[in-house]
Amino acid sequence: MEQTFGAGNTAPHLASSDIGNRRHQIFPTLSEEQFDILLRYGERQRFAAGSVLFHQGDRHIPMYVIISGAVEVERGSVLGSTLLGRHGPGMFTGEMGSLAGRAAVATARVVEDSELIVISEESLRTLVISEAALSELIMRAYILRRVAYMSDQTGGVVLFGARDSQQTLILRHFLNRNGQPSAYFDTDNPADLEARELMARFGVSANDIPAVVTLSGEVLRQPTLRQLADGIGISPDSIDGRLFDVVVVGAGPAGLAAAVYAASEGLTVAVLDAKAPGGQAGASSKIENYFGFPTGVSGQALAGRGLSQARKFGAEVAVPVKVSAVNCEHPEYDIQLDGGEQVRARSIVIASGARYRKPDLPGLERFEGRGVYYSASFMEANFCADEEVVIVGGGNSAGQAAVFLSGHAKHVHIVVRSGGLAASMSRYLIQRIEASPKITLHTHKQIVELRGGERLESICWQTAGGEPREAPARHLFLFLGADPSTAWLGDCVALDDKQFVLTGPDVPAARWPLERPRHFLETSRPRIFAVGDVRSGSVKRVAAAVGEGSAAVASLHQALASDLL
Repeated sequence: MEQTFGAGNTAPHLASSDIGNRRHQIFPTLSEEQFDILLRYGERQRFAAGSVLFHQGDRHIPMYVIISGAVEVERGSVLGSTLLGRHGPGMFTGEMGSLAGRAAVATARVVEDSELIVISEESLRTLVISEAALSELIMRAYILRRVAYMSDQTGGVVLFGARDSQQTLILRHFLNRNGQPSAYFDTDNPADLEARELMARFGVSANDIPAVVTLSGEVLRQPTLRQLADGIGISPDSIDGRLFDVVVVGAGPAGLAAAVYAASEGLTVAVLDAKAPGGQAGASSKIENYFGFPTGVSGQALAGRGLSQARKFGAEVAVPVKVSAVNCEHPEYDIQLDGGEQVRARSIVIASGARYRKPDLPGLERFEGRGVYYSASFMEANFCADEEVVIVGGGNSAGQAAVFLSGHAKHVHIVVRSGGLAASMSRYLIQRIEASPKITLHTHKQIVELRGGERLESICWQTAGGEPREAPARHLFLFLGADPSTAWLGDCVALDDKQFVLTGPDVPAARWPLERPRHFLETSRPRIFAVGDVRSGSVKRVAAAVGEGSAAVASLHQALASDLL
């Protein structure tokens, strides 16, 4: 997202009333002294009334600071256009995407003869690092503008989908997790005349579902995540063939922490993730045991803060980019991407995390997205409003999901094979579960069969040694352990018997090729580190992942200095 909001004599459009209480932070007015500082990074230019500074969809847009005159900002979509407001003297354009060169989500037009300070994308990144006071003011405004943009459905893309379509759910999650508002139309609802009219208008048929209409009016029929990202302007510029000091694979808490610390210390950094910033933690409705957030923080909010920090220091966070393989035979490692591209890295941080394990249940894949889910966001909560929900799993993710869904569902049933939750779940979540009349814990039980037609209708579960019993269940959430995402590594680094990455003293001596000792969190391959859930023996907590991501950078510096002299 690029330039989005204006301010000044005309009150800008804000999607949320509580954002209005922070108007002075979203649209601050700069002083003459601050103008003088900004002129070190940009130049004065005059623009005649009617000049277009940038169009919606343009990338790599400068920041414009108004010395005199006025600039109006308007966002258009296929559902109409919205005049967001006016930038007057002392105001500036921009949003968090300005630091990353992403597509502008609005058009800015000079409406009075104006004098502006024009600050290029590169100079803006230098400014926010070098000028502490101004950086705080600009970054706060940019972050809050992004929050407002995410809350405003009038400026988003249009998504036509079906409630029981797994691909529709994947696209909806991708847009939501990447901060892209969308207007969703369920084609399974025959009473939705607006959906039918819009489908006819854009030539979308039932065979095209899911389909996305971009801000420019382009229709994407059953798009892949990369095609969708390209269509809405959030994919990275070409990184094919580029050499980075550090390539971080995975943008969860561990990966983003590594990116922030590496980039802030002057290293060139690329972060590659196949879905969205935040990893599994990014899908959490609320994390309440993370240090420094006594009232809790949503996974998406935490991921957004980490992403903003990484981009502030110049890290290239590339989403959706999936790593398919790595060649470890050369001093500069070659990383193969799923689109046929490759990047080169002087060092690698493996932060690809883990995914929930799929139980061995016949027909499981047939019901995925049609009653079987692996995350509990507001989307899934809407699906199961006032209905019975079954959650399988005894870890913190399962507990957070149970507490969250109990506010929407008729009743939540937690199923575990063990005798309780104490061994695997934080005490505060157990207390919430015990206190809720809408949550029931079922111990010593497991799901053995799923039943239904086009969607899940019932489950069969049994107690150890007992007979299976059928129970109606249209919504089943699975949070079962974790399998590491290490297939892309091949035989590059040593893994344990469960395919987690071995580091430090756990690496077999025979696999280490150098005379120097291994650094902390270093794998069997020099200058390749592993952090977070993907690492063998790691503590599966957000705080531990962040700590490992930051700690790896200190060791990484030493390895780069010694190995590549």
